[in-house]
Amino acid sequence: MTRTSSTLGAVPKFGWSFGQFALASHMAIISIYLMYYLTEGHGVSAGLAGLVLLLPRIWNVITDPLMGAISDRTRSRWGRRRPYLLIGALVWGAAFAAMFALPVNADPTVTAMWFVAIYLVVNTGVTLYHVPYSAMAPEMTRDYDERLKLIGYKEMAARIAVLLAIAGAPLLLEAAQTPAQGYRWIGLTFGGLIVVSGVVAFFTTARAPAVDFQPQTMSLREQWDTLKQNRPLGILSLAYLFGNMASVAFSALLIYFITVVHGQSPALMGVLYPVGALTSVFLTPVWARIGARIGKREACRIAYIGLILCWLSPGLVPQGAVWALYLLMFVHGAFNAAAELLPNAMVPDTVEYDELNSGLRREGTIYGAWIFVQQTGMALGGFVASLALVLLGYQAGAEQHPESVVTGLRWGFAAVPAAALLVAWWLVGRYDLSAWRFAEIQHALAARRAGTESTRPATEESAR
Repeated sequence: MTRTSSTLGAVPKFGWSFGQFALASHMAIISIYLMYYLTEGHGVSAGLAGLVLLLPRIWNVITDPLMGAISDRTRSRWGRRRPYLLIGALVWGAAFAAMFALPVNADPTVTAMWFVAIYLVVNTGVTLYHVPYSAMAPEMTRDYDERLKLIGYKEMAARIAVLLAIAGAPLLLEAAQTPAQGYRWIGLTFGGLIVVSGVVAFFTTARAPAVDFQPQTMSLREQWDTLKQNRPLGILSLAYLFGNMASVAFSALLIYFITVVHGQSPALMGVLYPVGALTSVFLTPVWARIGARIGKREACRIAYIGLILCWLSPGLVPQGAVWALYLLMFVHGAFNAAAELLPNAMVPDTVEYDELNSGLRREGTIYGAWIFVQQTGMALGGFVASLALVLLGYQAGAEQHPESVVTGLRWGFAAVPAAALLVAWWLVGRYDLSAWRFAEIQHALAARRAGTESTRPATEESAR
């Protein structure tokens, strides 16, 4: 029924991890610069910018879960998932470049309409790539601890990609003769990285362990009903929704905190964020070991509390004290490493929980739901950030801002993200798929495959 290996080779492990460069650089750029690009680069109001960043997510309500089901059913000489790495990377990379090449000096409303159209294509390419790519993780290994290591490598690649994106984007803007040219260079550079990342992941995973094709007989309604019975996935997804919303809102508003409150150039982001990214690179393996020792859930909750305290501290930073901003980003990177690693290391374990209940391997279906939650959280985070700017009375392009705007950004820009992350912390505490429980599920599945257990799908209660 399956071909698996308890120990992954170096080529598929690192090649698959390199595929995260596309996703992480994309998320870094859109989380930190995309709203700023619209408001300051094209004069789009903060409220309209938040709306156009949110609208394309409606399309992904359909495409993310559908892509998971399609990849579960795909038959090809390259497997169920790998063909979409190429297709998705090509569509996504080209659209990403076009998104940063919008006409200058156009009517902001017209610009916003063009942006929505192109962003729809970008999100379609992300779906084509992201869902099958992520669904490969539980296929490549079924070992609880090795999954943590595999996701650890992926998250280290992600932090390096974020470092390149955050440090590289300001350099491209400064090197260009005009901001418009700089943004076009950003689109071409990171659109090209998206394509290269997908191609490398496709070829290096050719011999990676994978689950053989299993015909799917469930209707979409039956699949949805079964997913609703996957309690660990439901709790984890809801926590991830709030966690991503919090992270993106914080990142999107940080550049306004730096420019408006502290009067610094936006280029400072290209120095500050690498501090956090480098810290995350070095501490991701440490958090992986902590998660293996005390449990993924417990380590994740510790990291969330650390981030909440970190996010509530910027109001205490003295005016113009850049050194304190470096310290802030160091602490942010230390805890953010675990906040990114551990939820993504927990979700593969819900695949076996689903298999015990449904009798099917549906990595694509599960990751279709997971990626939808992730992307929705990111979109909501951007919308929350834009709404906060509107409520504060922020005016795009203004040289001087009222004291009320400055004070609001100083003390309140991280309050909503911190509150959202507190909700995520509470939800993760309700996730109960521990290492010993996962071992029980693996044992039950092994017995079923050996023919010593009834093939009737277990109820949720029996999975406990």
